[in-house]
Amino acid sequence: MIKLFRNIRQRMLSENKFSKYLLYAIGEIALVMIGILLALQVNNWNENRQQSINEISVLKEVKRNLDQNITQQNNSLKLDSIQLNYGEKLIDILKDKNSIYHDSLDTMFGYVGVYIPTSIIDGAYENLKQKGLDLIQDDSLKQVLIETFEQSLLILEQAGNAFEFEVASRRYDMSLAYFETGETFFSLRPNNFEELKGNQEFFNFLTWANAAKRLVIAQRNHGLNETNKAKHQLEEYLEKIDN
Repeated sequence: MIKLFRNIRQRMLSENKFSKYLLYAIGEIALVMIGILLALQVNNWNENRQQSINEISVLKEVKRNLDQNITQQNNSLKLDSIQLNYGEKLIDILKDKNSIYHDSLDTMFGYVGVYIPTSIIDGAYENLKQKGLDLIQDDSLKQVLIETFEQSLLILEQAGNAFEFEVASRRYDMSLAYFETGETFFSLRPNNFEELKGNQEFFNFLTWANAAKRLVIAQRNHGLNETNKAKHQLEEYLEKIDN
């Protein structure tokens, strides 16, 4: 093609057709410019496409993290509810002067103050941060993910663990003082059930453990709600761009 253009130029110059040559030269320059612009446009399109592919890939992994956190919190809430239910029943039983011991109580006592550690699953989010949060083109989604992983879930992890650890440490003391170990970790048999009914120290611990569990449940529910909102918004965004 270049050789063809060169031959045409040489023929025009030899025939002394300068005005035609000038028009041809301008046209040739225009064609070169158009080619450059097209090449730049294709290159930009390829870069944008690759960025979009990277964004979709990373966000799908972040969504997996959100799903894992949701599953973890739902499972923890189930155990929280069991603990709180047992704790409230034990309060009624211990306040009842006519209540008698039954080995079914061992499981109830065993669940009081059990420590359920909370750990954020955020490997994909941390990977996104390393690549740069600006990889996310939607500013609203970016802000929601930041708030979810660095505020809602982080508060749940730190506050919940700190509070539950205090309860769990008191559980250990109570277990050594007033119980013998049952068949499993979630089983404690009172050394003397009648004396335990009148033990104010243990009763105070029981009511405190229940209050702590209510707080943890409230924190989990808040974190779960925020995580579900983030997941829903992320799913909507992926549906829009992943086509």
